[in-house]
Amino acid sequence: MFTALEFENYMSFKHLEFNIQKKNKAKKIVAIYGENGSGKSNIVSAFMNLNFSIRTLRNLNLITNAKEILNSDEPDADKDKDFNRKLDIMMKVFRNERYSKLSSIFSKAYMLETEEPMKIKYEFQINGHNGYYELVFKKNNGEVYLASEKLNFLINKARGNLFEISSNNNGKIDVNFSPNLFKNKDAKTIMNNSIARFWGKHTFLSIFDDFENSTNSNYVQDNVSKNLRIVINNFKSISFRADDASGTVQLRKMLHNLANGSISKDEDSKIDITEKALKNYFIPLYSDIEDIFYERNNSQENKIEYRLFEKKRMNNELITIPFEMESNGTKKLLELFPLFLNVIAGQTVIIDEIDQGIHDLLIERIIDNIKEDIEGQLIFTTHDTQIMQQLDVGSLYVLQVESDGSKRIVNLSNASQKQLGTNNNIQKLYLNGYFSGIPYADDVDFYDILENVGENE
Repeated sequence: MFTALEFENYMSFKHLEFNIQKKNKAKKIVAIYGENGSGKSNIVSAFMNLNFSIRTLRNLNLITNAKEILNSDEPDADKDKDFNRKLDIMMKVFRNERYSKLSSIFSKAYMLETEEPMKIKYEFQINGHNGYYELVFKKNNGEVYLASEKLNFLINKARGNLFEISSNNNGKIDVNFSPNLFKNKDAKTIMNNSIARFWGKHTFLSIFDDFENSTNSNYVQDNVSKNLRIVINNFKSISFRADDASGTVQLRKMLHNLANGSISKDEDSKIDITEKALKNYFIPLYSDIEDIFYERNNSQENKIEYRLFEKKRMNNELITIPFEMESNGTKKLLELFPLFLNVIAGQTVIIDEIDQGIHDLLIERIIDNIKEDIEGQLIFTTHDTQIMQQLDVGSLYVLQVESDGSKRIVNLSNASQKQLGTNNNIQKLYLNGYFSGIPYADDVDFYDILENVGENE
């Protein structure tokens, strides 16, 4: 779980500190409010970029292998089968290319019109132990490069730097490993050689993740500190959803694609398990949904095709409807379902605009139910002030924009000079501007605009 974030020159944040701990423990639910354009999505992007950055080298190797297959493959006698197989490979290349270079992930995050370094510091807590991971980027002739990377966490019984790597604008790399990071010289030599080849285009966490993925697991366990592996696995298990990207930790016994898809016949139990889970999710939330189920097609030799349907009561009749015909809000709830399960299972989940397209009362009920069973950490942005009624004031944050354009994020329990009482209506106080973070808008004269563009003549 995360306890704090610190930004310097990251997107619209000149300097921002985001503390999400209480009594030295990470808060399990964090709701972020603020006016449009204040930078809420920038905070979400920092978590997403951390997750993406760990996979860059593995993605690059996957793309390289896929391209080699496409260039060297003999065509299949079955033209349709050959086309579909190559299409799958090309789609895999397309999906991963965006996240195969560190620069393509973080370059656009660098604050515009500044030459000062960009820093992102992630403070976290794993198994009761605190640590932080820090990335610093700089510019050289307008090009963004990774200047330093540091991981501070438990070494043996005490906390310290597991590694620190830095470079100057001439490309000279300085590497400092904790003496306890590697248990033999060979593993350390392999990592030093990989850093010389890849670091800068990829982080050390990404380099090690690729090494671990391609190396005998017993060798890694015997020769590399388990604390490094714990941190990487924790960062890789972040689930997230935003308008332009999403990622979830796959639940082993459930379908990956919930609305429709195909699976091998020996995995058919996943359809039954997912179907039951969706019944328990949707039927309590919707008074008109009486059943939800998968229609299956077993015509293929080794695969089952499936498609989600629901039975809804309309005009006192029970109508069967394909789920793809549902409203955008209901489809959004289906997309969020795996993330809600992830956070109950103990993962960190980040969601941008959790309430987008969903009725206030529905999302309020869901947050209330999650609050009862949460084992992980849920961090989300929202404009839905109804949620304020369900959460402790310590979980509520507002991103404030000062008159000079600088920004700060504050917990509502600390956002006012007066002590908040238990009977204070936080929602009403926020909407009345007591904590800032709301739009202060003047009237827009649409008639005047129309007249000025000449459409009213």
